[in-house]
Amino acid sequence: MHHDTAPELSFAPCFRPFYPGDVQGYSTALDTLVYPGEMSVRDSNPRMSLEACRLVGGGLAISFTSTPLAVRHDTALVSAGGMGDVLAMIAVEGEGTIDQGGISMPFRPGDITFRTTRLPSTCTLNAPGKMVMLRVPAGRFFGIYADLHDRFVPSIARADSHFAQAALAHMGHVFAGTPQAAPALAYFSEQSFVSLLAATYCETVNDEAADGKRRERDRWQRLVAFIEAHLGDPELSVDAVCKELGISRRLAHRLFEAQRTQYGAYLKARRLERAKSELQNRRLDRLSVSEIAYRNGFGDASHFSRCFRSEFGMPPGAYRRSPD
Repeated sequence: MHHDTAPELSFAPCFRPFYPGDVQGYSTALDTLVYPGEMSVRDSNPRMSLEACRLVGGGLAISFTSTPLAVRHDTALVSAGGMGDVLAMIAVEGEGTIDQGGISMPFRPGDITFRTTRLPSTCTLNAPGKMVMLRVPAGRFFGIYADLHDRFVPSIARADSHFAQAALAHMGHVFAGTPQAAPALAYFSEQSFVSLLAATYCETVNDEAADGKRRERDRWQRLVAFIEAHLGDPELSVDAVCKELGISRRLAHRLFEAQRTQYGAYLKARRLERAKSELQNRRLDRLSVSEIAYRNGFGDASHFSRCFRSEFGMPPGAYRRSPD
């Protein structure tokens, strides 16, 4: 069953304003939207404003304006499997510090900080400011480069970074405030912003892996990227993949063995996960269960239904109708 932490929110690019009325109200709202924390305000007459929306592809966007304060997150927030969300915070105005995992990151306007909800953290705003935060599932943020999540470290991109500048400029187009005429346009515009933030994060992190391990990882990532791009092809055999990538069948199987899986099991799991995501996407409600099965590489809707039930404990139609 899927869970929606804020079902009342509209989709990007339209933010919903929050009017909690007092500091405790804002604190409670941030607990839900970001992750649980304890807020302490450093102003006798605090002024705050809060807006948020759901991202079309998964996650939340939060815009928060405030007088000086500190928010201490003593409790980690993880999802099934021990994964956390990536929290990318863009300092539009003001300055302060993010602390997580023994790393202190002083930020100024234009800087972008990256942390994870699976570790405690503290955010301190030293002067009145505005922050835009994206809370994105790690799987979406890193995509096929899932190993980056396993080695995640809090980091900061300075305002003079080319990627940070591009992300800041693109943010204005993504959250323009008026609904996009085409849902696909909203999704791809949003996805390009998330990808820019992921590239910005990668620029801040030093990869110290040995050359041999790096080559193996690059081969694996090229392999899964090709599979991801062709999940809808019902004829996607391991031989076809190897031919397209110019690698041997033996190497392909070795790469999957290194991940403790096999080609067939991996392909089936990815198709089911993508189908599951599409079933819970309200913007795809016009598609029947059979159409979702076919667009994810299942040649037979009944076979898809059996596989889905075996993996997730309920038929795809019941999953789509289940409450958030």
